[in-house]
Amino acid sequence: MIQLFFTLSSHMFFIYLVFQLLKDLVKWNQILKVTKENAGKVRLLVALISLGLGYLISSFFLSLFQLWQEAVRGLL
Repeated sequence: MIQLFFTLSSHMFFIYLVFQLLKDLVKWNQILKVTKENAGKVRLLVALISLGLGYLISSFFLSLFQLWQEAVRGLL
């Protein structure tokens, strides 16, 4: 149960972190043609990119943590 909460909170944290970084640091007006008609689609694109990258980064760190735990158990 604790590992489930840890995994879920890690995914949510990294998804939120990537979303904030993409929203604040990337100038979407220079990359895409943002108009009133497609502003919702651009926000959806940012959200989907955030989901993908956040999940990938979280999975990477969770795998590192799991490898570290197994290495420590192997030493004991």
